[in-house]
Amino acid sequence: MRGAYCAALVFPARIPYNRAMSEHTSPTSAAPLAPATQQADADILILGAGPAGMLCALTAARRAKAAKVRKEILLVDQDRTPARKLRASGGGRSNCTNLNAAPEHYLSKNPRFTAQALKRLPPAEFLRLLEGLGLSAHEEDQGKMFCDQGAEALALALEKACRKAGCRFLLGRPVTGVVPPAEPGGLFRVDTAHGPLYAPRVALALGSPAWPALGGTDVVARLAGQLGLIHVPARPALTPLVLSGPEAALCRELTGLSVSARLSLDAASACGGVSIADSLLFTHQGLSGPAALRLSSYWRKGEAISIDLAPEADMPALLRQPGRGKALARTILSELMPRRLVEARLAELPPQFKARSIGDRRLAELSRADLDALAGIVGSWRVIPRTTAGMARAEAASGGLDVEAFSAKTMQCKAIPGLFALGEALDVAGDLGGFNLHWAWASGFAAGHAL
Repeated sequence: MRGAYCAALVFPARIPYNRAMSEHTSPTSAAPLAPATQQADADILILGAGPAGMLCALTAARRAKAAKVRKEILLVDQDRTPARKLRASGGGRSNCTNLNAAPEHYLSKNPRFTAQALKRLPPAEFLRLLEGLGLSAHEEDQGKMFCDQGAEALALALEKACRKAGCRFLLGRPVTGVVPPAEPGGLFRVDTAHGPLYAPRVALALGSPAWPALGGTDVVARLAGQLGLIHVPARPALTPLVLSGPEAALCRELTGLSVSARLSLDAASACGGVSIADSLLFTHQGLSGPAALRLSSYWRKGEAISIDLAPEADMPALLRQPGRGKALARTILSELMPRRLVEARLAELPPQFKARSIGDRRLAELSRADLDALAGIVGSWRVIPRTTAGMARAEAASGGLDVEAFSAKTMQCKAIPGLFALGEALDVAGDLGGFNLHWAWASGFAAGHAL
């Protein structure tokens, strides 16, 4: 197991913080230490203008206003358009939360880490916040909540609310480094592609390597090394499974076909016997759809997956059911699955069964071994994926900054006061269906209350 600690670093002495504002626009290769007259660019620098970063900024700004305290909050993002991933979420419809958000729907070295933040911002509270932005949501299956106005409207409403609350945006500024203060009360130095920025408090909301076409990077892992923080290696989550050989050929024949299925990992697997029932989609590369995407978060290379193509049926009992003896085996299977899938699975029967054409025979004519073979091709199809589709098609990534180094209540680093981490920057990955976005909201909300 990786240790849960945050290594302390020693840096040269620094000058105390001055609240006056300044803009840094000239490029620099290696920013020098703060001179004696160094001014802060903001009270709070939030690195990343995605959902976690923007809700964090909005929460902090509103709390400051309610307390009649002036706080300069600056969001810094590598892209010139804030929240690009959010704008594409849910196929543009934004599955913005899930009514079932709870710790058991999250993968982490410490799954209970999410409990306090999720309790502080439950789905109902987020929906009230959404209403305050002038938006609404509706429920679809399994508690999934979609923004009625769409993902683009949600991103724009958040940005507008942040600006109205007095938050500033500095866009097109990739972050290259973070140096903590050498002394309490000093300034963090955030190195960017266009010069350094300074602030007494910094929040890392820089996401994960997932979905690189929309800005996913490994910058958090690189910053962790600079800061002396443990980073759990990132793995693609919620991504398709890629098959090879005959199994891939079969999937190509079935491309576009979607069925209900149960995908399971053996009890001896790295994640201890995970089983997921959901919709399965066949593609030209292998398996996708909710069932495959969800299982991909647990699957490890070399592990076999058992696929039950009729998860609601007891196949051995069904095939031996009194009164069905005159029915053809193929007819019974076609009651459970699309005909294309039935034919594809019958073609995969072992030679001794195919030679006797058991699919075209009446159930009463079949031996116990024949019936077991038919049940097996439906309920126990075993495949070993070659790989996953990787970060390029991952909707999220597991791994990130080790949560043991951060407060579950405030998201603040225990060893580096003033440093916070939110959303996918932390080792927290949610299940499919709005859970990852809800973690972004919940962690941003928690940090916003503490900043």
